[in-house]
Amino acid sequence: MPFRGAWGKAEQGLAYVRYRVGRLVETVRPTPIYAQPHRYSPILYPQVQARFYLIMTQQRGAWCAVLMSNGGVGWVPRAVLKPTPYDVVYTLPRGADPAHVTRLAMRYLGVRYRWGGNDPRSGLDCSGFVQLIYAQMGIRLPRRARDQAKVGIPITRIEDLRPGDRLYFAIKGKEIDHTGLYIGDGYFIHSVRSRGGVYIDHLSHPTYRRSLVAARR
Repeated sequence: MPFRGAWGKAEQGLAYVRYRVGRLVETVRPTPIYAQPHRYSPILYPQVQARFYLIMTQQRGAWCAVLMSNGGVGWVPRAVLKPTPYDVVYTLPRGADPAHVTRLAMRYLGVRYRWGGNDPRSGLDCSGFVQLIYAQMGIRLPRRARDQAKVGIPITRIEDLRPGDRLYFAIKGKEIDHTGLYIGDGYFIHSVRSRGGVYIDHLSHPTYRRSLVAARR
């Protein structure tokens, strides 16, 4: 079932509100995350690898605040970050708490990949990651990606995707063998062996563009 249409078309609807979380940025070299915007501050995270995506919430001089897994912020030098043109925006029902959704989607960035893994302490595979996130929203999903793809409302056009939708890929053949969560404007978060763990990628990447076969809400 091929997808068609343009990337990143915003959903419109009176029952929903769009919340801006921050700007998606990419690290250009390894960096610690500091508690305050100076190098003598305590270190919150010892080293973020290069080419890793973070969400920048504000700038202060030569420093940028980035979102942490607990909903707070840490600080990294602006010189190590390359901004993308993408603002992370969540489309939520009126009255929903956007901070809660942000924590669910982003708190596992960097958790290592483990085939068959469903525990963030020891590692997650792709379907284990999606199953874990949905379980925290009170929704039970099957364990395997191909079975998860049978559950929920099907989305058949790229422009109809919205944050939180589940994406399913047939990367190695005709059978569904990979999954992730859409976060907006073509970006999605997933646990993937080639990246070593939970990572953000874009659907325009040739591997994912050709292999996306289903999406569910």
